Amino acid sequence: MALGKVVLVGAGPGDMDLLTIKAKKYIQIADCIIYDRLVNKKLLAIGRKDSERIFVGKANHHHTMPQQQINELLVSKAREHKLIVRLKGGDPYVFGRGGEEALYLLENNIEVDVVPGVSSSIAALESAGIPITHRGLSKGFQVITAHSKKDEPADIDYSLLQDETVTLVFLMGLSHVKDISEGLIKAGRSKDTPVAVISQGTANTQKVAKGTLATIRSAVEQAALESPATIVVGEVVGLSDKLNFFEQRPLFGKKFFLPTIEGFDYSLGKGRSPQINSLEKSLEDAGAQVLSLKAGQILPIELDLSFLADAKKQTCIVFTSANGVKAFFWNLFEINHLDNRAISSFSFAAIGEKTAKTLRDFGFNADIISTRQTGKDLAEKLNSSLVAETSIFWFCQSNSSEDFESTLSSSFHMKKYICYEHRGFDIVYTDEIKEEISKCDAAVFTSGSNARFAISNFLEYLPSTIYSIGPACSKAIENAGKEVKEATISSYDGLLQLVSEIS
Repeated sequence: MALGKVVLVGAGPGDMDLLTIKAKKYIQIADCIIYDRLVNKKLLAIGRKDSERIFVGKANHHHTMPQQQINELLVSKAREHKLIVRLKGGDPYVFGRGGEEALYLLENNIEVDVVPGVSSSIAALESAGIPITHRGLSKGFQVITAHSKKDEPADIDYSLLQDETVTLVFLMGLSHVKDISEGLIKAGRSKDTPVAVISQGTANTQKVAKGTLATIRSAVEQAALESPATIVVGEVVGLSDKLNFFEQRPLFGKKFFLPTIEGFDYSLGKGRSPQINSLEKSLEDAGAQVLSLKAGQILPIELDLSFLADAKKQTCIVFTSANGVKAFFWNLFEINHLDNRAISSFSFAAIGEKTAKTLRDFGFNADIISTRQTGKDLAEKLNSSLVAETSIFWFCQSNSSEDFESTLSSSFHMKKYICYEHRGFDIVYTDEIKEEISKCDAAVFTSGSNARFAISNFLEYLPSTIYSIGPACSKAIENAGKEVKEATISSYDGLLQLVSEIS
């Protein structure tokens, strides 16, 4: 068997959006992903579901796997797989020991490639509003590792770091702030030299402590910073008050509890691919921290759709969720081996624009779309748009909108087909998770199922502020004795607008 190829891939400083396009392509096709502690774990979801994943992370003075064993593991996996991605935080060659791994692989006749990554030595500074160079303040920069052996000072020659026109960046040095500041002062740097320490730079958990060489140690202790942290020394630190756009985002510093349901990911011509919760992404883009827990998963139910061949042309197929659309077409194509010709003469109705968009992905435009994402609104649209005696085939889950059925005109011949179900997970949640939920500023619920999941598992830990996407969701929350703030428009955008206005 031919030996595989190992690609050293820079995962960037933590923010998923800072991953390069080339890095993403390699992660998506890798047979095996070997990753470090500082890699954003959400990146693993980009990979194939059948790819092997191996954690070899290193914490401070604690290695899951020594470097030599990591080198040997890479060679071993190259003998098993065609493509191995060695996923490393930041850039593989900036204090990431990527060079050592590449040389070892070459010595063992393994093909190697490298994908540069955005280094925290620059990105963390920018997210804190600190340009690493600036005309009149800094003509260059030096990046220094502050990592050392356990309980020993960092091995740095501070006499080489006296040029005040050069920005100094120390990586992996949170435990050595005192040694670094004292070393620079002894070497001749002014005690008043500005310093910043950036914890978890580019993440929405970012914290920054600022001071001078004389005061930075106490500032770091007071801020209770955590690793990973980047230390920056120089006059450019003074620009952070004006240039810190990252922390000026509307929801920065806020934390939300967001239960989600893993939707059925069947899609026409695309196979199955990882899903990204768009609301979670929108909250994070606005600066929020999101504690997301899977409340369950959507599973399709097999149906015999042979009745479609005998249905009259005056038929409307109704979908009250995007999952219903996917489950229907999965049944049509995969289970019944039919194609679009079987439903070409029917009209279609969808609850809201999101469901209508999913229907378009399968080649059909909805003839009727409700303005609000509620069963009642959709039923009223059907009542005013369809003629009496129309056959309605409603594809949904078992606990679908009661308002839809009660509002729909009795002049129609409606048949309900349960095409998917919500299945919860049998999990006992830890006290740590419950405590994290209690620390959130608010909970955000996008469905009655999500609300019921949270209420049954975490009722006494839920924050006092609770946001709901619509009436059915609000009802589940209010039945549990909790107050709720409901979105005016029952959609992710409407919910995000509500959260942004109140938070």
